[in-house]
Amino acid sequence: MFAPPACGQLLDTLLPATVPGYGEKFSVIAQHRAVAPGATRWNFGGITAAPGLDMRTGYDSAPGGAAGSALLQATPSLAVADQAAGFGLYAQAMQADYPQNRAQNTGTTLIAAGERISLPRERITAAAAWLRGAVTGFAFDTAAITRPIPFTLENFRAADKFSSGMFTFTPEFSASRYRFGAIASTASRDEWREAATLASHTGGPLTLLLRLGATQQIYQTDAENADVFEYLAGAREQADGLWSLSLLAGAAQRLPRFGPAITAPILEARADWMPTALTRISLTASREIDDPDAVSAAPYTKTSLKLAVVQDHLGNVTIKALADLAEARYIHSNLREFLGMGELSMQWRATPVLSVTGVYSFNTRQANALGAANEHVFTLGLSWTP
Repeated sequence: MFAPPACGQLLDTLLPATVPGYGEKFSVIAQHRAVAPGATRWNFGGITAAPGLDMRTGYDSAPGGAAGSALLQATPSLAVADQAAGFGLYAQAMQADYPQNRAQNTGTTLIAAGERISLPRERITAAAAWLRGAVTGFAFDTAAITRPIPFTLENFRAADKFSSGMFTFTPEFSASRYRFGAIASTASRDEWREAATLASHTGGPLTLLLRLGATQQIYQTDAENADVFEYLAGAREQADGLWSLSLLAGAAQRLPRFGPAITAPILEARADWMPTALTRISLTASREIDDPDAVSAAPYTKTSLKLAVVQDHLGNVTIKALADLAEARYIHSNLREFLGMGELSMQWRATPVLSVTGVYSFNTRQANALGAANEHVFTLGLSWTP
């Protein structure tokens, strides 16, 4: 895993599913950091601890769109969970060094904890996280970035799921605080999100869904402040262990502090399929107005398509193929940007505690008014998880 950019659903992508409250979003393919299947972890009564160390080396042809360099990366981590108490904690530190282009060196620190309380007809979840990362040139509206820009993210979220007969009702709340360096200080902001989801279970595999959401973006400059409202309805159909289909469609409205309101159609669709016990396929398509987690304060509509294919072989070899395509159309200009990511990896679990992983990834950025860039990354790594 490389230095994470500031992008949508960042924490849900980085955190493992062992932390309640993270990594479970309906519309996101979350590529979680996971405990190796052969690992036994360390047990202390009802508490399990899973330390890990990932070491990688390789070559990056254009980190952030800059000059190429060899790559050295170390990522120690620790996951702690108490299943009976519904508690999970995760800590990770990552250092990536580029000997031939030291301006691209990055360090990341991530700490998160979550608690889930299950009652007869209610499930309460609360979670908090702190992340120090860096945004690179392979993100929307960042073509002028020549070196990583550090940022910090503080996040708190809570949800309460009520069940009654064939209905479930889930209100959610999230508060985030983003702080960027001096070069991108205008992107620093506070963000508040509220959402409510009503689900109707028909008794079969079909679930009907209605979701309402609101986001308040508070920047350092009042002219950039805005409120975003979402109205979505759809359905989810699921066959346990085989496939699931989800579709939500509706509209979003952006109300800036100054200027006219903007309304756009939005969509969230996902398909998960397991054609065999060893093959998993996930496809996600979405269209949204704004990407509040992006480094830029410029508003845009974003259309994205994500595909993940995972194939297991011989019980100790896993092959993964990922593709992520996204286009941004800026609301107040004719700027159009396209970001593409493709990745192919193979992991060999040599022993229950040691894994060898080879990864090739490709990033591209294309725009009608900004410089284009392509990046090829090759790495070979060794992971230890007792």
